[in-house]
Amino acid sequence: MVNAAFLGISANGFTAGSLEGPANRWTALLVVTFAQGKFYLLFSFLFGYSASFLLRDHQRSHRRRYLRRMLALLGFGLAHAVGFFVGDILLTYAILGALLLSLSRCSDRALRRWTRVAIAVAVFLLLGLSSLAAIFPAESTGALPGLNRALATGSFVEASLARLEALPTVWVSMFLLQGPMAFAAFVVGLRASRRRLLADPGSDLEGWRSRARWGWRIGLPLQAIAAWMQVEAIAAGTPFSVGGAAGLALGFSTAPILTAGYVGSIATALSRRPNFLAWVTPAGRMSLTVYIGESTLLSLVFAAYGLGSFGQWKALPVVATGIASWGLLLFLAGWWRKHFARGPLEWVLAVLAGTRGSVDEAGGKSSLPGEFPGTGSG
Repeated sequence: MVNAAFLGISANGFTAGSLEGPANRWTALLVVTFAQGKFYLLFSFLFGYSASFLLRDHQRSHRRRYLRRMLALLGFGLAHAVGFFVGDILLTYAILGALLLSLSRCSDRALRRWTRVAIAVAVFLLLGLSSLAAIFPAESTGALPGLNRALATGSFVEASLARLEALPTVWVSMFLLQGPMAFAAFVVGLRASRRRLLADPGSDLEGWRSRARWGWRIGLPLQAIAAWMQVEAIAAGTPFSVGGAAGLALGFSTAPILTAGYVGSIATALSRRPNFLAWVTPAGRMSLTVYIGESTLLSLVFAAYGLGSFGQWKALPVVATGIASWGLLLFLAGWWRKHFARGPLEWVLAVLAGTRGSVDEAGGKSSLPGEFPGTGSG
């Protein structure tokens, strides 16, 4: 839902033209309220949680495999950013994942301190970046015209070269915007894994309910206000006006509250109906394949070397196409998992990292440690 606009409308995401009409404006409002800035934190939490499976006993061989995994993930991220989606998150995950290795032996008390430090740095950077964007709006909005032209009219090679040229600027911006908060979620996930917090959601039912209440009662209103400020600024053609920049800062700074609400709600539901999310399990176990597959499909739909509709559709059909592509990949993942133990890119990642034989907590073939690399920039 988040990445579709950047792949189908403009390299900057939603534009004023794409929000014309109530349906399109409401689509953008819902995406920014419920998805943008929230899901990448959920993925980051799971990344930290799953990393502990490889690092739990601190054996040197396991730490080497973990570093090899991060290097492989870095390679996947670079190929993805140049070939399909310049807003790739895997590069950031690989770098932050390597940093997480240095904290894997810390006490829980030390990890709590690092979480607070990461959140403080994130909020400081968000306030600073939003202030600079409001002061210099032209520089903030006009950073990617060459990439937009290449996606609208160029060949695959021309689009890839344009992504490569834009990658340093885009990645630095993304890292400053998302990196510190993602690292905080990494550390929280690492701590949660030590407590086996996800092994039995029913064991902390009141805690999950409390997180859900905080998320929906406090996080959702804050996100709705931030989304309204951002969408109104985009619709006016000034996404980095004072209001738009303030909405961006508010949205990303308070996103963890709603993300915690999502986790709390899902865990509460799982404690009552353990299998209610079984239908999405195949895609979850093939997260790398599905993530890159999404970008591949949407590039073929929108870029000039595909169906050539980049920048021509409005928000509702673009977001709907993104959701439909995920549905197709979910179906294909279900078929694939009936025949193979791993997704195709998960198999490559496991080979490169030397973790083809790793096992999960239940003693079966690996799922999180062998197959979950972190997905999505949402």
